[in-house]
Amino acid sequence: MIKTATSVTRLYQSFQPAAYNLAITLDRKNMLFTGTVTVTGRKVGRPSKRLTLHQKFLTITSASIIVKDKKGSREVPVERINHHRGFDEVRIHSDQMLYPGEYTITLEYKGAITPGMTGIYPCFFKNDGQDDALIATQFESHHAREAFPCVDEPEAKATFDLTLTTEKDIEVLGNTPVKSQESRGDEMITVFETTPRMSTYLLAFVAGNMHRKTTKTNRGTDVSIWATVAQPADSLDFALDAAKRSIEFFEGYFDVPYPLAKADHVALPDFSSGAMENWGLITYRERVLLAYPGETSQSTREQIATVVAHETSHQWFGNLVTMKWWDDLWLNESFANMMEYQAVDAMYPDWNVWDTFVAAEGLSALRRDATPGVQAVKTPVNHPEEISTLFDPSIVYAKGGRLLYMLKNYIGEEAFRKGLSDYFSAHAYKNTEGSDLWKSLSVASGKDVAAFMNPWLERSGFPVISVKQEGTSLEVTQRHFSDNPEAIDPDRFWPTPLFAEGDVSIPERLDDRTMSCQLSSEDYIRVNTEARGHYIVNYTEPAHRDALVVRVADGTFSSVERLMLLNDASMLGRAGYQSYADALQLLKAYGNESSDPVWDIISLIVGETRRFVDHDEDLEERIKSFIRNLIIKQYERLGWDEKDGESAADQKLRATIIGLGSYAEDPAITERALRAFEEYKQNSSSVSSEIRAIVFGVPVKQGDKAAFDYLLKLHDETNNSDLKADVSAALTVTRSQEAASQLLERIKDAAIVKPQDADRWLVYLMRNRYTRETAWNWMVSEWSWIEKTYSNDKSYDYMPRYAASVCNTRGWAEKYRTFFEPKQDQIVLKRNILIGLEEIENRIKWLERDLPAVRDYFGAL
Repeated sequence: MIKTATSVTRLYQSFQPAAYNLAITLDRKNMLFTGTVTVTGRKVGRPSKRLTLHQKFLTITSASIIVKDKKGSREVPVERINHHRGFDEVRIHSDQMLYPGEYTITLEYKGAITPGMTGIYPCFFKNDGQDDALIATQFESHHAREAFPCVDEPEAKATFDLTLTTEKDIEVLGNTPVKSQESRGDEMITVFETTPRMSTYLLAFVAGNMHRKTTKTNRGTDVSIWATVAQPADSLDFALDAAKRSIEFFEGYFDVPYPLAKADHVALPDFSSGAMENWGLITYRERVLLAYPGETSQSTREQIATVVAHETSHQWFGNLVTMKWWDDLWLNESFANMMEYQAVDAMYPDWNVWDTFVAAEGLSALRRDATPGVQAVKTPVNHPEEISTLFDPSIVYAKGGRLLYMLKNYIGEEAFRKGLSDYFSAHAYKNTEGSDLWKSLSVASGKDVAAFMNPWLERSGFPVISVKQEGTSLEVTQRHFSDNPEAIDPDRFWPTPLFAEGDVSIPERLDDRTMSCQLSSEDYIRVNTEARGHYIVNYTEPAHRDALVVRVADGTFSSVERLMLLNDASMLGRAGYQSYADALQLLKAYGNESSDPVWDIISLIVGETRRFVDHDEDLEERIKSFIRNLIIKQYERLGWDEKDGESAADQKLRATIIGLGSYAEDPAITERALRAFEEYKQNSSSVSSEIRAIVFGVPVKQGDKAAFDYLLKLHDETNNSDLKADVSAALTVTRSQEAASQLLERIKDAAIVKPQDADRWLVYLMRNRYTRETAWNWMVSEWSWIEKTYSNDKSYDYMPRYAASVCNTRGWAEKYRTFFEPKQDQIVLKRNILIGLEEIENRIKWLERDLPAVRDYFGAL
């Protein structure tokens, strides 16, 4: 059992580093390392007889202290070294009183290179059939202490002089360019240039057999994409273009030059997060950096471009200017979430990524944020283990990004850009709080940004804006929205920009619970146009709703407007404002829909509707028939094969349509998929990578053992991480308990399934109702392995969330409660366990309440 965390002690309040001189020797053969670190800094606060730094999993073998005072420099005797492992600390005790002043601490230490994907860890791969490994680092959020003793807090900015001793004839990368490199016997010593002043979590290095492609930005910054030598050289090309252009875009947008001489982007075979913004040395999962010509889908190219842009934006947001403490993590991640779309839209305008922003980030944020107990974007950190729980992708990333998008639209882009530029210039190489950014944006815009934004950032949830229009009389009301009506807070409201269309009489903002006004005409208005605000809208009058539906059907609404009208109807249905059958009824207006993002919400509604099958299996065939009719026009328009010159959106939409048809067992789609699978085995380029996973899955679902075995072999032999992901998606649609058990047993073998991919196999099998029980039982029986493998990683707290997402009945709710409730003593899991319990209860109430209406809807078709 993991011990419950204790309260945070901020070491920066007692010792403030200015510079680190760090020398580490990597022993890749024995997976060990040794190091010497010299830290120069200032002791502050009360006199004491000790100096304290962070360390975790390290053994400190020697220590010395030099103090600089009015009498000059002198060494202070070290009485003992205390490894206080419960607090992740090393305490260096002296028998003399240590007063505030300048100190130099030198420590020698040793540690192990372990496969947990934090600290210093190995990344395994095959090099011409032989086992090989890179040695890499992951220090965010608080894992630098696993590599060297330090003050491992974002406010403790310092410069770093790094020296690495490795074996010869490999590539060695750091945050800054190489200053010198020499061989001594079998070893190579690499010295890097001094870094700028930065936080410990941004320090990084990678060593091993790699190759690269390089270019320069228009201002002369060296940009390189690196991968293991097992990856083909042409897989680096697309990311190189995106990386170069991202720097150039942000330099122009922020009017602040990129701060370093180089920007390396490295694809790592083993990596827990999607990517990490280490300053000048950005690391990635292979799947979100490498694009294989002729094999990588448009969806994956878009993902690569947005992730590269996200991490590049961090070189300003988070690296040049860094939050003081983790409760302002949104200053890093929320901005990067929004700015990735800003950059990609400029670089690839034909992709229409702002529509994707609404469909992906918007839907994720709204649904997560409607669950009681979900954290606010800005959340206090009271325990060390809570730091990792802040990285909720739907909140600090998606919701935070949406709030900043709302702010940009509220104050205008010109003021937004001017405020950001002033913010970077004023606080470069320093730490900030949210109030510092609000000051810059307030000056630029002339609006009180703090008063506008703080309620949104510091409170969870969002409002439903109810619009009642009768002739020229308008009443607009806001109310806290929740999936659980009993959890609605009547005293919670927000300063809400209405982004209204239709009448100048409507105020810019709703600051109270309600407002009324007289319109100049009886034309029906709309609010939250183009989904610029983080809220949903309920048009209360039937005639008003009918008028909007007409605009959907005749195509006069934009794709974002069509998407959000359907989203809001589905969320209002789940929360009991209306029946979910009303959202299904609304789909009739979308008969000619051809927008890929709009089909994202249609697919989401179909997926939510499938949950009713767990309450009435007879519904499944009716739902499948409904889907077959729903997709027919788009399937006839798009066909099976990509066409010359077709849009990126149509390439993605084809996969959505064929995927829905595959689930619905459409005879034509099933037959064509089976034929395509046989063609793929003869010629892999015969199947578009956009639909490859669907093609693979059809024979697996039908129980074709030969296809299953073929795909297992394909997964184990390829180095293409995108192809591996497609194979896992296909294999996990199996309806065979025996096959599911076989897949689950492979999860624990890191030579077959990368540790960062294990949860994908487990979650896919739990979402498959034919294998859910088998996968759940495996999770329960192997929890000790899951805990041992992932408890030090920020992905660990996702497990209760994944498990809660598959529970649709009282029986499954009890399974969840029985297994997870006893684990609430683990701080890292507690929040998501409680949210999971709430989410499951709300979902079951919705399914039970609307089951009769949904039955009637499908029965009447």
